[in-house]
Amino acid sequence: SRSWLKISPEASRPTPARPKRVVVLGAMAQADEMSDIAAPVKKAHQVLRKVAISNSTRMVERHALKQVIEDTNRRFWGCVMLPITLAFFAFYSLSSILHEDVPSKHITEFPVRNVLNPVLGEDDEATSEMLDGLTTSTDVWNYLEQVFVPFFLRDVDVYGRPLPEDQRGTFLQYNQVLGGIIFTLERGFMKSCEDELVKHLTCFPQGTINDEQYGGNISDLYTADKNESYWYGTNESLLDCPNEGFVVPECGYNLSNATERPKRSINIWTLDRRLAPLNQGLTGVMPVKQDAISKLLEGDKGFKFTLRAQDSLDKNRKRFQYLKDRGWIDEQTLSLQAKVVAFNYQLDIPRLLKVQFTFYFSRGGGIYTTQKIEVATLKTWPRHNRGLLLFVDGVFFLMCLASSAFMAREFQKDLKVGKCIGHFNIINTITWLSCLFGWAHLGMLFGLEVYRKMVMASIEDYFDFPDTFSTLEVMRLSDSMAEFSSYQRIFISYAHILFMARCFLSLQWQPRLAIITYTLQVSTVDLLHFLIVLVPTWFGFAIAGMIMFGRRMQAFSTPLTGFAMCLQLAMEGEYDWQGMSSEDWFITLLWVWIYMVLLVMVMLNMVLAIIMDVYAEVRREQGETMSIFQHCTYLFKRAYYYKNWVPDRELWERVAEMPETIIVDDILEAYPDMPQFQLNFLCDGARNRTRVIQRKGIDPTWTVQMVAAIHISLDEIMSDLVKLKKRGWMGKKFEVPNDEDRNYVKGILAGVAVQTNWMFEAQKHVSWLHQQIGVVDEEAEDWKPSGPVELPAMRPRQGND
Repeated sequence: SRSWLKISPEASRPTPARPKRVVVLGAMAQADEMSDIAAPVKKAHQVLRKVAISNSTRMVERHALKQVIEDTNRRFWGCVMLPITLAFFAFYSLSSILHEDVPSKHITEFPVRNVLNPVLGEDDEATSEMLDGLTTSTDVWNYLEQVFVPFFLRDVDVYGRPLPEDQRGTFLQYNQVLGGIIFTLERGFMKSCEDELVKHLTCFPQGTINDEQYGGNISDLYTADKNESYWYGTNESLLDCPNEGFVVPECGYNLSNATERPKRSINIWTLDRRLAPLNQGLTGVMPVKQDAISKLLEGDKGFKFTLRAQDSLDKNRKRFQYLKDRGWIDEQTLSLQAKVVAFNYQLDIPRLLKVQFTFYFSRGGGIYTTQKIEVATLKTWPRHNRGLLLFVDGVFFLMCLASSAFMAREFQKDLKVGKCIGHFNIINTITWLSCLFGWAHLGMLFGLEVYRKMVMASIEDYFDFPDTFSTLEVMRLSDSMAEFSSYQRIFISYAHILFMARCFLSLQWQPRLAIITYTLQVSTVDLLHFLIVLVPTWFGFAIAGMIMFGRRMQAFSTPLTGFAMCLQLAMEGEYDWQGMSSEDWFITLLWVWIYMVLLVMVMLNMVLAIIMDVYAEVRREQGETMSIFQHCTYLFKRAYYYKNWVPDRELWERVAEMPETIIVDDILEAYPDMPQFQLNFLCDGARNRTRVIQRKGIDPTWTVQMVAAIHISLDEIMSDLVKLKKRGWMGKKFEVPNDEDRNYVKGILAGVAVQTNWMFEAQKHVSWLHQQIGVVDEEAEDWKPSGPVELPAMRPRQGND
């Protein structure tokens, strides 16, 4: 049928040389009528041709071979860079693990957490001696006085013997408080309520901070044995000034009496310093808290009070009682922060321990608390594993340098050809970000090293000259370093996610791994459409749960926490049935059942079904792809045969000039020295691409169109031949004047007979497909030729035949 479809309208013009052949061509070359079926017939020709070539061991399709060469060239450097990308991620992770030293931090933090806020079992209830059990201002006072202060500011050892003054503040035997405990209290204003309904009442707004002096007069505390000199004015007085803790800025620190000391030079390149002197819940809708920027611009508006570690526990208790007697916590209190910085030098790496508890006094009447415990090491490259750390950091530095140089070169190339914006695709953007995060990591290590040297110098000053200045300085620098260390920890966590994304995108260069990335890419559209249904449904259940349970369960108290709780319920299938069903039992039962059936059992499984369906289709389309082990073998063989290996560009240009169907011997003839491994790799890849139709099949719509087009073509051919026969053109005594025309007519008739038989087989296959997919066509009839088709007998040449 292809010969007929290629006939142009000009072919129907009569020529003197072949008048009878022109009759046939003119009768069949109806270009306008055939234009509608040309595409299906062409498609059928391509399908049959691809199937035939894919099963041949000596032929390959030119287009498929070009695609294999292009993919090989594109993936080669990507596969070479894949181990480097994985090594980049591995060395960054190893550097983070060694620098953070999380196991040692855990054994330092956990005992403190367990004492101040013990871990409870499922049936245990929090008491007023635990952080989670505080509900009133009285509970806060009792917790600080009976648990917090005695734990940190101990003045006796485990046997009850008094500790020397320079060892006071030692807790858990090996941790020593630096400076003391700093309490910072923030207050709001008191004014008449603005709402007309309660305008005659007094309100305490929580949106602004008040730094005005309060607390009455200290003279009200005078007694016969506790006069003015007892409270302030002498070195033995309890306070440093009359209104300590009740004025801003604090008045308790007089730096004029600081001991003169020699200036210490801090060498940030020195790895070691002497250590001899050292051997002596819900905060979403809470009152406003002054942030760092506000403190910098407006000054610190918090009321500070310090319990010093050098003082005895009895004196610190008296100072603490002084705050209670003057009403330090009152109705205007917004928040109270208790902060301690301790020093531990008994482990391999000296480290700081920062404990910060914040109490929010909600205008709803309750108290909500947050705890933050950070451990920061005081050595960047400790002696016990310095060699390994320097090696890992050095390799990571070289990888950052190489990646940055490579990306800069690629950007310069794209800039020269005017593709500046096109350069920043998803892969290049993530690669650039990973380079920037790598340099930021190295910069933060350097900055932390500077901080560590400064803190070490301040600690030495604190133990050598234990005055007010050294106390303030060591507490300030230690707190700043612990805060910087916490930000670095958060940075490292997000950097790992970014580097993981870079590794994930790099998987596309390996054919077998690319199936996973391509599956996610293809399924993205379906998943996004599915999320349009899933997210509103999920959010609707979260809002319903918040309305029903939020009054009595903190997990459902806000829309965001309700959504998180619903996510946990879907992923883990665990929930607090007793707490949820304590009220409205039947409504809770309906909510849980509908949620579990609709979201957990149906929608989440639909997500898996979408992904698995796409994965099966992608896997079937890709066919026999190279595994990672086969790819390693390919890279090794390519390096082994590098002298005779034909470059991809040269091979692509040569293949582009070859016929549409390429004989394998033609490739060997063009490149006689080509390694057999390269030839087999190219041919196998081309055949794998050609077999896509056999693996995936043909769309049923195309199948019907192709069969219909061939059906129409054969009908027209048979109709014309029958007409010619009736007119006597093919009579028994009619002879074609020359051999060429005679063979041409015989070829036509043979082709018609073959295609008639093929048409019959194709129609049976289509009918079988219709039965498989459940399509019933009542009007379909078996195709039959218009008349009998007889093949002319082959006879020997006679006379002028």
